[in-house]
Amino acid sequence: MTTNSTPPVKPRGPKVSRRAQFWLIRIASLAVFLLAWNWYGNQPTQYAVAPPAEVLTDLVDNIANGVLLTALAGTAAIMLTGLVIAAAVGIALGLLIGSSEFADNTLTPLVNAGNTAPMTLLIPIIGVYTGIDFWGKVFLVFAFSVFVLLINTEAGVRAVSSALLETAESFSLTRWQMVRHVVLPATTPYVLTGLRLGIGRAFRGAIVADLLLAVSNLGEVLVTAGSTLNISLLLAGILFTTLIGVLLMAFVEWAEKRWVRWLPKNSATDF
Repeated sequence: MTTNSTPPVKPRGPKVSRRAQFWLIRIASLAVFLLAWNWYGNQPTQYAVAPPAEVLTDLVDNIANGVLLTALAGTAAIMLTGLVIAAAVGIALGLLIGSSEFADNTLTPLVNAGNTAPMTLLIPIIGVYTGIDFWGKVFLVFAFSVFVLLINTEAGVRAVSSALLETAESFSLTRWQMVRHVVLPATTPYVLTGLRLGIGRAFRGAIVADLLLAVSNLGEVLVTAGSTLNISLLLAGILFTTLIGVLLMAFVEWAEKRWVRWLPKNSATDF
């Protein structure tokens, strides 16, 4: 006589969550990068890369003594001024081009040309018309970031559901009411994406302006360190600039997610 018996189920170990795996991979990658950097930086035959310990020491010292923070304040003022102007112009033009066939036909070729042009080619023109100090740098930041805001806003207007527009028209809304209650709420996720991309471009534009126009702020720290062959300070400045850029992008992405979660509660159909 045979009996069917199921084998005992072996207890499984604790599962590693996907989030834990994500952070483990990132930490391991960072550790490998730091080890490789430390090995190469300590080679006696090279001098172009300082070891990470020296770079981190210079980074902490120049944050503590205010050199990097003071430089960051000047660069941030240029970036924010240019970004605010770019957001106002880019969003307004994006709404206009997306909703007007005449504006689309007349302005889109200019937008495409401006978006593909290397922005550093504008530096001689900026020097002539706006100068190379604060407002010249603001204009360069504006040129770096305005097109991504404009194009994303235009895409958001074109993505508005035709059924939603027809429903709004049945309520006999004016053109301004249509824009305010339908187009703007539906376009907001696209605008936020444009802002997330635009702030990264604006920060890069501010750094380029500080390097290639009147040398100052973070650009002055980098140029001075490079001209004196202070490699550890140069890498510390680059690392600081990179970290600030990453933090800016992470903050805007966090704000974007919170806003998008809030947005459905204020539906575009609540006329």
